[in-house]
Amino acid sequence: MNIALSSIHKPIAIACFMTSQATILISYWVALMFDHPKVKSCNPFFEGCLNITDAGIYSPEGYIFRGGMISACVLFIIWWQLSFQLLKSNTHYVNVNRLSNLLGTLGAICLIVATAVLVPPRSAINWDVHVSGAILFFLLSFAGQVCQLFVLTKQSQHMKLTQTSLKIKATIVGLQGLMITTFLILEWLSIGGAIGNAIEWWLALLIGLYYLAAYWDK
Repeated sequence: MNIALSSIHKPIAIACFMTSQATILISYWVALMFDHPKVKSCNPFFEGCLNITDAGIYSPEGYIFRGGMISACVLFIIWWQLSFQLLKSNTHYVNVNRLSNLLGTLGAICLIVATAVLVPPRSAINWDVHVSGAILFFLLSFAGQVCQLFVLTKQSQHMKLTQTSLKIKATIVGLQGLMITTFLILEWLSIGGAIGNAIEWWLALLIGLYYLAAYWDK
C-alpha cells in the first residue's frame, strides 16, 4: 500500500464520518430549538419520527445542512479517488476497482444535487429531484462499497489489511443490504412510514461508518 496516500486517506476517512454525521445531528438539534414543521423530539434511529431531510430545510439549520452535506460529499469524492489510487496496483481487479470508484463518486454527486434543491419554502422544493438524488446516493454508495469490499477481500494479504478492518466493512455492507432490501419491500407495499424514516437514518450512519473504517487499514 502507498504509505503517502494511506496517511492522507486516514484523516479523510475521519473527516467524511465526522462532517456528515455532525451536520445531520446539529441540523436536527437546531431545528428542534426553533420548533420547525415536521421536526419532533425523539430518537429517529429507533422511532423514525422524521426523515433526515425535514431536519435541514428551514433557516438557520438549512444553511448548516446544505453547507455541511455538500462539504461532506466533496470529502466522499476525495475518499473514493484516494481509495481508487490505493487499490489500482492490483491489475487483476482493476475494472471492479474502477467501477467501485465510479459508483461511489456518482452517489456523492447525486447527494450534492439532492441537497442543493432544499431551499425553503417546502412548496418550492423540487421533491422529485431531491428524492431521486437521495435514493441514488444510498443505492450507488452501497453498490460502490460492495465492489470495493470484493477487491479488498481478494487482495487483503497484498495490502496487509487487518481482519478487523475487513470484518467491520463486511458487517457494515451486510447491514446496508438488509436495510435497503427491507426499505424497498416496505415502499413497494406502501407501508414505509416510520420504519422507512429510521432506515434512512441508519443508512446514512452506516455509509459514514464505512468511510471511517478505512482508518483501521494499514
